[in-house]
Parts: sequence; structure tokens; C-alpha cells
Amino acid sequence: MAGKIVLNTLKWMVILLMGLTGIACWIIAFDHVDRPPTVPNDALRIATNPWPGSAHVFIAENKGYFAKNGLKVHLRLTKSQDDASILFKNGEVDGLSDVFSNTILYGSEGVPTRVVYVNDYSLSGDVIVGRPEISSLAELKGRRVGFEAINSFSHLYVLKALETQGLDESHVRFEILSSQDVLSALEKGTIDAGHTWEPTTSRALAKGYKILSRAGDIPGIITDVYAFHDAIIKERPREIQAFVKSMVEARNFATTHRKEAVAIMAQATGMNINEMDRGLEGIVPLDLPANLIAMTPGEDDRSLYHSGHSIIQFLLLRGQLRRIPELNELLDVQFVKALANKE
Repeated sequence: MAGKIVLNTLKWMVILLMGLTGIACWIIAFDHVDRPPTVPNDALRIATNPWPGSAHVFIAENKGYFAKNGLKVHLRLTKSQDDASILFKNGEVDGLSDVFSNTILYGSEGVPTRVVYVNDYSLSGDVIVGRPEISSLAELKGRRVGFEAINSFSHLYVLKALETQGLDESHVRFEILSSQDVLSALEKGTIDAGHTWEPTTSRALAKGYKILSRAGDIPGIITDVYAFHDAIIKERPREIQAFVKSMVEARNFATTHRKEAVAIMAQATGMNINEMDRGLEGIVPLDLPANLIAMTPGEDDRSLYHSGHSIIQFLLLRGQLRRIPELNELLDVQFVKALANKE
């Protein structure tokens, strides 16, 4: 009897020990996954989001262009553009992939910012998708429309799109939500239409939802750029130059090795190949000469000075700017110009 008690005791001790060991392993594993990665002190910290136009940054990383140009970069992929903006404004990153209209707002909000590289112009990359029974933007009157954040480029795009049909914000009900949540919100019935991009666009179309507006319908409304804190550019110009050079090289690689480039960018952003491919078809990526035009004052309507003045006037009328920004301070062409002069 005593032997049986000893055996049972040993049995329970073994089970308890195994349980404790399992818990310890789980804690260690969870701690490893949950702990943010260590960022080298000398790395350039850059936030980006799942937007095909800015995904060349992953090619620069994957193909070793950053390393070749003597640059350490820590990329931080966020769920939405608004999440990246928050990191930037809080000083948690040095730069970010963003929309030009957002960079105009940062300076007014006390976050001195400079644009150093232009990724692309959006044509059908940004869209407003709506419920199957809605045929046009005009039918959104009295309905619920989603966009990313108040005073954001998403807000601006939706308002300008509605203006084309004689509607303003008093005619619709707005909902704030991430572009990646637009499809689920449509399916739940919490919105009737919303601003989004890939991969959500393809997934929404596959389920019968319709495109009601494309960014290309309003020329210049959405231009995607890489921008950095003014202080970072002053303190680390060599690294910013290396970043711009790496992005130009990544863009050139994507042009000559499209299939491999799409695969790299899709994997890095969590999209499938078709979603990334479709997203790239909806944008106009800018090469080095086009960057130079975009960031230089002049009569060319491809210059961001043209769309910039229009965006500034719109934001002023809405009371979103505390001061009128100087575009020649915001658009820092020196790094693009230095590369162009070498060619």
C-alpha cells in the first residue's frame, strides 16, 4: 500500500514538473515574440505601411542596396498610414512613407518635416469602394463613408471626391477606420463606402463591392513620398543621401526584374502576388528625372508645387493649417539633384 502511495506521489510530481516546464517554455516563447526587436543606435528608423508604391524600400533592404551604400535601416511596417504618422509625430521613427498632403500638415502641427524622395502618383491605387447597390458617389448622400483619420490625406481625398458630385461633409456620415478594415466594415453594414487600397481593393471587388472613385479622377490629390524630420536631415545628410540612392536603385531593379520585385514586395507587406501586382498597376512610379521635376519649382504641372498650392488652399479653408508652409522648405531636392548631377 505504501509503495502504491509513493508511486502515485511520484506520478503527480512528474506531471506537475512537466506542466511547470511547459508553462516556462510558453512564457519564454511569448516573451521572445512580444519583445520589440533591438534597433541599432545608428540605424535610420523608417515607418511604412502596406502600400505598393512605397514597397520599393523592401527591395532596397532585400537586395542589399542599403548595406552597399553604407546605410543601416530599421524598417517598421504598420497596419495603416495613420499608425505610421503617429510614430513619426511622436519621434519614434526618423522618417516615413507618407502622402504629400500629410507632410504639409506636419509642419503646421509643430513637426518640421522635409520630403526627400517621391515614390509615385496614385491613379487607381487609392479608391473609394461601395456597396453593390450603389452606382455612383452621388448616391452616397445620407450614407456612411469611411476614411482613415481626421485631417489626413484620406479625409482630403474623400472630401474632394464628394465635391465632384456637389456633396460636402454635411451630406454624409463619416466613420473613422483603417483602410484595411473597410471590407469588414462593409460586410458588417457599419459603412456604405470607404477609402482603401490594396490588398483590400482586390478582396472587396472579389466579393461584389464596387469602385465609386479613383484617385486619378482628381489629378495630384495623392502623391506618395518619403519624408524625414528636419533635424535628422541636418544631422545625418550622408545617410539621407544613401537612402535616396538606394531607393533609386531599388526602383530601377523593379523595372528590370518585375517578377522578382513583386514577389519581394508582396512577401514583405503580407500581400499575395496578384494583390501586389494589381496595386502596382494603379500607380505611376517616379524615376530619378521625374523626381527632379516633381521637387523643382516651375511651370511643369508634374511639379508638387502645383498640387501643393492647391492642397494648402483647401486645408486653409478648412482651418487645418496654423501657418502657410513654404514648399521650398518642405520639398528638399538636394539629394535627388546630387544623384541627377552624377548621371
